Amino acid sequence: MKGKKFTAASVSAFVAAAAVLSGCASSSSTASGKTGTYHGEAQGFGGIVSADVTFDNGKITDVVLTGDKETPTIGGAALDELKKQVLDAGSAEIDGVSGATHTSDAVKEAVQQAIDATEEGTSSTGNTAVTFTAGTYTGTATGYNGPVELDVTFSDSGIDDIQVKTSSETAHVGDVAYDIMFADAKEAVGSGIDSVSGATFTSRAIKDALDDAAQQAGVSDLSAFQKNTVVHSAGDPIDETYDVVVIGAGGAGMAAAAQAVQNGDSVVVVEENAEIGGNTLVSGGQFQSVMKYLVWDENDPEATEAVWDYNGQTYTKLKATQGQLGVLKTILNWSEKPFDPTYFDTHDYVAGDIETLSQAGVHQEYLPTLQALKKEIQAYIDYAQPKLDAGASESDLTLFSTVNLHIFQTYYGGLRRSADGKDWIYGDYDLVSQFIEDGQGLKEWLEDQGSLFADDKQLTLIGALWYRENMNLGCDINKDGEKEATGNWGTYFLPLRTTVESVDGNEIMTRTKAENLIIDNGKVTGVTGTQYDGTPVTLHANKGVVLATGGYAANIQMVIDNNEYWDSQYLTSGIKTTNRSSLQGDGIVMGEAAGAATTGMGFPQMMPISWIDNGNLAFGGGQYAVYINPTTGKRFVDESAERDVLSLGEFANGIDYNGTKGVFLEFTNANTAIGIPYPYDKYENGQVTEISHDDVENRVYYVSNAEDIQKVLDQYGMTAKPEDIYDTIRQYDEAYLADGTPSDGIKKSAWNATIGTVDSNGDYKLEGELLRIRVMAPSTHHTMGGLVVDTKRHVMTTDGASIDGLYAAGEVTGGIHAGNRLGGNAIVEVLVSGRTAANAIDEDNK
Repeated sequence: MKGKKFTAASVSAFVAAAAVLSGCASSSSTASGKTGTYHGEAQGFGGIVSADVTFDNGKITDVVLTGDKETPTIGGAALDELKKQVLDAGSAEIDGVSGATHTSDAVKEAVQQAIDATEEGTSSTGNTAVTFTAGTYTGTATGYNGPVELDVTFSDSGIDDIQVKTSSETAHVGDVAYDIMFADAKEAVGSGIDSVSGATFTSRAIKDALDDAAQQAGVSDLSAFQKNTVVHSAGDPIDETYDVVVIGAGGAGMAAAAQAVQNGDSVVVVEENAEIGGNTLVSGGQFQSVMKYLVWDENDPEATEAVWDYNGQTYTKLKATQGQLGVLKTILNWSEKPFDPTYFDTHDYVAGDIETLSQAGVHQEYLPTLQALKKEIQAYIDYAQPKLDAGASESDLTLFSTVNLHIFQTYYGGLRRSADGKDWIYGDYDLVSQFIEDGQGLKEWLEDQGSLFADDKQLTLIGALWYRENMNLGCDINKDGEKEATGNWGTYFLPLRTTVESVDGNEIMTRTKAENLIIDNGKVTGVTGTQYDGTPVTLHANKGVVLATGGYAANIQMVIDNNEYWDSQYLTSGIKTTNRSSLQGDGIVMGEAAGAATTGMGFPQMMPISWIDNGNLAFGGGQYAVYINPTTGKRFVDESAERDVLSLGEFANGIDYNGTKGVFLEFTNANTAIGIPYPYDKYENGQVTEISHDDVENRVYYVSNAEDIQKVLDQYGMTAKPEDIYDTIRQYDEAYLADGTPSDGIKKSAWNATIGTVDSNGDYKLEGELLRIRVMAPSTHHTMGGLVVDTKRHVMTTDGASIDGLYAAGEVTGGIHAGNRLGGNAIVEVLVSGRTAANAIDEDNK
């Protein structure tokens, strides 16, 4: 296992931080008998944090902390606790809040400034002149994905140039902050500039790197440098009219905009962030939809290849995965009686246990789908069983997959009971069947616009339940001199943007926050908002407004306030999120103000494989992995189960590490690819070309013996024994090789690899083999609840009437995924629903 590395820059940053803290400690912590309100401010994570401290004869009686630019779920959420700490301590000498270090330090410094202040009122808002030793210096800081290095060229009194030297920030998410903030920093001669919405972590890294470079340049006043900013002036009010106004430029919004353009409508898209993409851009990117030409065909059961009608090409059919046949047999025996929740008065309810759930019956609107699916499964078993009886393995069979299976798995994968056992939730059949059936033409629509997919594969990902993911590869078009367009950006956003902008007059307004719907005699006719510089915006819609603002998983308090599913000891204000910071639920609030009803708000989804340092999605699947309890060294869950099942197991079996709950260990073979583009491996055309074997501190470790494993365990205070972990893995692999069930009794519904290795002679080896350990925990990921819509994506009122002129698409809506969303269902649903909303607008205005 590799050791920790300390760079000169990190040491410098540590020394600087220590100097600030020691400076605070040496300052007076009392107010020397003064009375009144005094002001202080300091650089926080995203911007300036201010403290207005009220004194009565030297005693602190009130504190008002303001940090509008702090990350809402981290620093912003910590301000109330920090205020309490200041009041309790009566000084700036507080502990701070774990996970909100930058904000905590800023509060300490700002409060101390107020304590030290000799005059009432606020500090000057003007910039302070600072000087440097002219030259170019490399400032280093930690960004979202790794180090950010900036080459900063100073004159003796200003910043002449800033260049990115090293960066691994996410393209079109974090890296959009560079040009914007570099221009502001040069104008301000400082780092007190505003962060860029949607690129919070990168913005913080830019500021920290600027500070680091300024210190190396001998800046005359670091505190002033950190406060110097640019005040942007509002422009003339914008007042424009289009056929369709789309609020939100994620997958749903851009699909709606592109379809509207294809329908002949003029379009404006309003996006708060500095670039289009939303949460779709930072997702796994694959979408669930069965590719019928790649799977078993009842009409030609022995076929090993088939032609895709769309392009006339012939493809090899895919093989099944071990464990799938057991799932199909459970469905075959599913009770067709009306679903009876009282069944669980005498039987244990366990989320994801379909063997028990199947005996409680089925909601009758799903019965025809179940009956049709049973016929499909029986035909497959009639094909498969003779082969198995003759000695074939399940993985020798052709993959079974149908639209009916997708619909039914979405149903039972989302059928859940509230934590108090009183309420059940499941997806609306019409909405579920619609997005799945319409998803059958989605890939063709995207490929017509230039998107590329791995047309010969059906993969899986975490919590997907089946192999039916469409893997994206980018696009075959180029725009604005881009050298390459890969991944989610190239597949979904460059082609859709090109479609929208192909007609003159259409517009995508970034850095523009929509705030209020315009309602005229009960009809929604537009939206008002504000651009980043304060410019007021009014956009009128001749035909309709589409809300496509996404969910609210980054609004942790909103998640907590609505929660009905997760134990409150796990879902706390300290939980992290995979979401971009802009996902605050604004569209739901706007919809409710217009009279919209909501549904399913109490069942937020956790992402079970998230990095413990920032909550970011770690990517991957469970079919090639074992999840290990860090206390016992044992498995605790079917790793290929639904996301809520995995997260529930992690909370119950993981540890609390520095305030992050549910921390567990994932073990895989070091030479098994994670399965979808993974930031530490190298890819080309969707294929892994090089698997990394490098440790990533606080995330990934490569081990080959008990001593290596022990070092990882010790780092996190885990008490499991390496020999118990090896024993667990060995028993798991033995079961896989024998097509059986692991001796721990935890069944696996889909698995495709061992953790140890099997050589060409069939000999198995575990000890001494290089294994990968990933340290992960759950974080908020998707909010299945939202606005009530019909199948045309009209937004509905609490009385069941549609709101004239208002449509909604994507995660802002509810009623589809119910209590748990299958992995890969979101991408297909948001794109399909965006198109559906645009088509409904077209139909409603004919």
